[in-house]
Amino acid sequence: MSDISDAADLLATAREALAHELLPLLPKERRYVGLMIGNVIGIAIRELQAGAAAMAGEAERTAALLAAGGIPPRRDTAPGAGAPRELRRALCAAIRTGRFDEPAASAALMAHLTRTAADWVAISNPKALRSS
Repeated sequence: MSDISDAADLLATAREALAHELLPLLPKERRYVGLMIGNVIGIAIRELQAGAAAMAGEAERTAALLAAGGIPPRRDTAPGAGAPRELRRALCAAIRTGRFDEPAASAALMAHLTRTAADWVAISNPKALRSS
């Protein structure tokens, strides 16, 4: 275990300082900008904490969905920085060609898309998930 703060800890400290020390001092016409900056820092913290897992989960589910639909993996979708984007493109192409039109395939696709959207909304706007 390390005593050195990670990026998420540093951002959380900066967000706390902004919220408790700087925002109260800002004039009303600048308060919105301060709140917006605090919100962006919060998103960055959540992205650092959960973004890699959300990306890996999406890539794994997309690859499995494509494989179940008989769509072979492409060489450029091997694990790495570009894989999720290429997997998304392959999924979009499969949707366009009707590979997920059958009820079972469509249900699997909807479950994947719902989970993926929830994972990313949990990072960008977790309050939206609490209301539903």
